[in-house]
Amino acid sequence: MPLLAVLALLAAPTPIAPLTDSYPTKAGTIGVSFALPDADLFPAGGGGGAPTIGATYFVSNDVAAQVNFGLDATFSPSGTPAGFSFDVRLRFYQIKRERVGVFLQPSIIFGRDRAVAAEFLAFAGAVGVEYFFTNNFSAGATLGLSLNLTNIGGVAGTSVGTALTTQTSGLFANIYF
Repeated sequence: MPLLAVLALLAAPTPIAPLTDSYPTKAGTIGVSFALPDADLFPAGGGGGAPTIGATYFVSNDVAAQVNFGLDATFSPSGTPAGFSFDVRLRFYQIKRERVGVFLQPSIIFGRDRAVAAEFLAFAGAVGVEYFFTNNFSAGATLGLSLNLTNIGGVAGTSVGTALTTQTSGLFANIYF
């Protein structure tokens, strides 16, 4: 009978321990972030963008500052200028429950869209969710809205375009130290 009790304990599902006492969202935590292509990087070209890499720093508990860089370049003599993006984001973690954090994220994005060979500027806001697999690794998604100012510094005689879009949605992963 004791053997059956041991087997039952081994077969029983083990609950996941909450991260409440050691959340990586505390002041002073730093991290590296990786994001999959999202269209906010190159608003005029549409249809995607380039993956980004960035750095995250928690300036206080549950408030993170993030800087990201993306590159969209063809490494051949195509004559097309490279596209890039540089963005600054703040994350305000509003709700944390066990391994899930929900946040609000305002951001400013500047870059060059290689599809139209002109710069753009975007002001965006998003709501996101982040799942902490461990204290050092997380993945998540955002859904947002952005005001894009495109064709800044474009060819003479062309006008600056404006668009209100949901192009700030994306997927990301973070590694915290």
